[in-house]
Amino acid sequence: MGREAVAVCHWQGEIAEAKLHLDSKMLSLRGEIRVDILRGDIRDVVLRDDGVRVLTPGSELFMEFSAKDAGLWQKALLKKPPTLAEKLGVSAEKPAFVLGAVDDAPLAEALAGATVSAVDAAPILLAIVMTPPDLEEAADLALAHPDRHIWMVYRKGKVAEVGDTLIRTHMRDRGFIDSKTSAVSDQLTATRYRLRAK
Repeated sequence: MGREAVAVCHWQGEIAEAKLHLDSKMLSLRGEIRVDILRGDIRDVVLRDDGVRVLTPGSELFMEFSAKDAGLWQKALLKKPPTLAEKLGVSAEKPAFVLGAVDDAPLAEALAGATVSAVDAAPILLAIVMTPPDLEEAADLALAHPDRHIWMVYRKGKVAEVGDTLIRTHMRDRGFIDSKTSAVSDQLTATRYRLRAK
């Protein structure tokens, strides 16, 4: 996901062609120039006839583009990335019912003021899935409320006792289909499921 291109880049005295990737967290350059610039570190994005200049603390990146592409990249770089709450679709007006303990700071921040204690009052379900019993309980909750989406939040990587493949297999066996994924934090990710229409 994100915006990608190949461009001649100028960075700290080096000039080389690099593959660019822009996502919600950073602008990455790969090739002879390898650098990751956090979006929060971008101070300004200046459009020029021959490209885009990105100002960061102590450094400057210039990417050569056509006028049309430069305008598109400037707009993408200036666009504020969605918050985690926006990615999950939760808010005070659209709260989630949460199954399990939220002990992850970014997730807790996203859910602040956007949860309810009664499942019937929640248009969105969210389950913290760390163990096989958690997965069973989350699937049962989703089956009991087939008209709602459920976000399955689980650990990333090999340390996960319950990972993406196990969750997807378990949910699909029960008639669910996954429709969206979102990074939650450095440790957690989430996939959204809904009962497949018959």
